[in-house]
Amino acid sequence: MRRSLAYYENSSSSVFYRPSKRAILLFGFSAFLFLLGCYQMATAGVPSFEGDTPAFLIGALIASCGFFLSGFNGRRWMWVMIAVAVVARLLFLPLPGSEDLTRKMWEGEILDANFNPYEKAPDAEEFAVLRNGSWERIREKSATSSQTPLSLAIFRLFYAMNFNVWTIKFLFVVLDILICVILAMRFGPRRAALYCWNPLVAYSVAGEGHMESLLLLPALGGFLIWDAWVDRKGGAVVISTNGGLSGGPGQMVSFAALLMGLAAAMNLVFLPILIWMFWQVLSKSGIKTGVAILFVGLIPLAVFNGWGAYALGTDLWSGLPRYLNLPVDALSLVPGTLGRIGIELGPDVFYWAIAIVSLAFMFRNETMERFGNLYMGTLLVLSVAVFPWQFLWMAPFAVGVGHLGFRLISIAGFVYYFSFLSPGEVVALSAWQSAGLWIPLLIGLIWYAVVCRSKSDGFYVRSY
Repeated sequence: MRRSLAYYENSSSSVFYRPSKRAILLFGFSAFLFLLGCYQMATAGVPSFEGDTPAFLIGALIASCGFFLSGFNGRRWMWVMIAVAVVARLLFLPLPGSEDLTRKMWEGEILDANFNPYEKAPDAEEFAVLRNGSWERIREKSATSSQTPLSLAIFRLFYAMNFNVWTIKFLFVVLDILICVILAMRFGPRRAALYCWNPLVAYSVAGEGHMESLLLLPALGGFLIWDAWVDRKGGAVVISTNGGLSGGPGQMVSFAALLMGLAAAMNLVFLPILIWMFWQVLSKSGIKTGVAILFVGLIPLAVFNGWGAYALGTDLWSGLPRYLNLPVDALSLVPGTLGRIGIELGPDVFYWAIAIVSLAFMFRNETMERFGNLYMGTLLVLSVAVFPWQFLWMAPFAVGVGHLGFRLISIAGFVYYFSFLSPGEVVALSAWQSAGLWIPLLIGLIWYAVVCRSKSDGFYVRSY
């Protein structure tokens, strides 16, 4: 009898499996702590210098305890686990959106009014008549837009449809729950809890209203299709041995490349994943097939960046931080550490370092899961500007392997909000706070790079 991959990976879902009382109590206790912590965070409100940040951090600690214990839960109760994830996100939904969401919505309004957000900053005199409560919340008023053209077009559409903050947040939550369902059906409830019961995910998407769920959904789809049709069948060579692009693997890989290209069009951090897909197909199935896959994947970028270049005068790299006045609350590990000891390097140095290391990983690793996790770890460690919600970019590749780094940074990421406990109005972490945020991630990344060097789940074994 044929079964889905989730059936084989969750043998405890058999009708003969009966959970013990200990497993039931652990599940219930971890769910209680997770929801209690989320409720405490939602009640405390968004962390700020004037807000109740200590109560928020206590709630984050409680929710993180429930999240940590969820890693020991059994493999049953998938829909109960998802229901808990839904309730947690609904608790955060009434919170006001972040400044990031406010700015994106304001730029969508500006574009709808036939102004160019890439040329005019919010403090331009042309926008004097449009200065409202949303404008007041924007912090970097002298910086032009850093959105990609596709992201800007999405928020222009939201404005045209009269979406408000809570409507947009609700849409993002619906997409986030869809991600939870996909992960649970693919990897089982235990592994999926790494995302579904993740307090950093729930707060970032449902509380602050970041668009990461809209970004991660196509990236996850592209990864799962590639993993099922290529990595589990012996690598990209299966495309050439099964009819090329006209065969089943070739068609599914084309769709995977299109989805990953859509994610890259919303955020350029996923572009190297698409290039890795191109290299794998090129080296294993020939130049014709490789170029075709690359062409399909670049369609979203070509369409929307072409529109941005023609109508708005932007270019592919306009969203990179070197074109911005970096905000004072940006986090960074290597650039920040070097800056603390007096070594100041330009952003281009770190972009080239990320590119070189990622290129080395591209030639060395033959599965998207392995390359994606190593690349995302390198990106976060070397980036000149990182915010807590950007750690979610690891999720599509990290959940299936239970990535320790993703689990630890989902808890340590809340150290960022300790900056609001300091006197003054500048968001900055002390050296000890930075260490508390970054060291857990480094431990997890090193653990993954050294220990998780082979993968065996009953379908294939591959060494790297």
